Amino acid sequence: MRSHSVAHRFKTASDFLYLCGVHVSEACLLIAGSKSYFLSDSIEATALWEDVNILMDDDRLKLAGMELRPFYQLKEIISDHMKEFDRVAFPIGSNEALDRLVLEQVSFTNRSRRRFTSTPLALCDSRMLIGQLRHVKEADEICLMKEAAQRTSRVYRKLFQECLEGRQERDVADFLESEFMKAGMSWTAYETIVGSGDRATTLHARATSRVLRSGEAVLIDAAGEWQGYCADITRVIPVDAVFGKMHRQVYDIVLNAQEQTINAVRPGITLRYLHEMSQELLLEGLSRYRIGGDIKELMPHGTSHWIGMDVHDPSAYVDEAGRPLQLQEGMSFTIEPGLYFREKTSAYYGIGVRIEDDVVVTGEGCEVLSSAPKQLEEIESLRSQLNKNLDRH
Repeated sequence: MRSHSVAHRFKTASDFLYLCGVHVSEACLLIAGSKSYFLSDSIEATALWEDVNILMDDDRLKLAGMELRPFYQLKEIISDHMKEFDRVAFPIGSNEALDRLVLEQVSFTNRSRRRFTSTPLALCDSRMLIGQLRHVKEADEICLMKEAAQRTSRVYRKLFQECLEGRQERDVADFLESEFMKAGMSWTAYETIVGSGDRATTLHARATSRVLRSGEAVLIDAAGEWQGYCADITRVIPVDAVFGKMHRQVYDIVLNAQEQTINAVRPGITLRYLHEMSQELLLEGLSRYRIGGDIKELMPHGTSHWIGMDVHDPSAYVDEAGRPLQLQEGMSFTIEPGLYFREKTSAYYGIGVRIEDDVVVTGEGCEVLSSAPKQLEEIESLRSQLNKNLDRH
């Protein structure tokens, strides 16, 4: 609940959406071998107050081949099938009633199994299993991710041509989010991050009423979601038409590291390798400009994370032996090196730069899904075309 009597806007759980493709609340998907059950107490209901839990005609087509059952039959179906299997998977800890129901059935089944085996039923978290399925994207998923990234990129291009001086960080966030909606993206992929001035050194700076001033730059991490798939893009833009000298130096270091890291992506390497490479490239750039600092403090986050239906897709980063997973064609992730000068004694104090794009591994390298402007010359060219008549949000 959002407040005493008002619910939050409904958002379909991504694993549920991945497996059955419908946006329906108060429903459950149960898979037992080759049989699938879609359980809801609203299967035959009609909408009166709201329709978020009602199956539409298109939903029923997507669920073809599944048995549609009322929710109260869940216990009976679990009981009927559990004895057929050696492993049970469910989202452990996500719902207290579901935990209790499944564990009661597991306990009962294990007592029966003692008659013919000494091996108890194995329990695992379904989110780990589905994360493995979601690791490698199919062609239609990649198309949806690219569409999310391209629509988001076009919104960034619009923002780069807007006057920012005197506006608040919240104005920037409002502009981006309203443009995402206008572009047909019904959700932001995550809470929009806007950090101006020294707030750019806060990794997840929430937009505030702070006013953007001449001579500053703004770090923006924002993206939309398209048909269930997320983009994740970060850019830094000057409030004025051009970057200051020091900001330009740091930006050049980060951009070079990001571009070379992207060029290194190919099947068989690991995200750990890309992270270490990115750190080395940042250190080389810092040395080139004679800028000191500890790289672990200047870049306190990883270079990459998986992306898909969640902005941080819930797939593993290591195999069962704890070794970093090797990249395969179809895996998608971000590449986002950054430098954040938080030490007040540094001449570069208050400068924060992160540049982030989404990529998918191909047979010989990778495809960059996002295309928001990031070259210094292109950004400054767009900033010189400021629209000073923009209505302020």
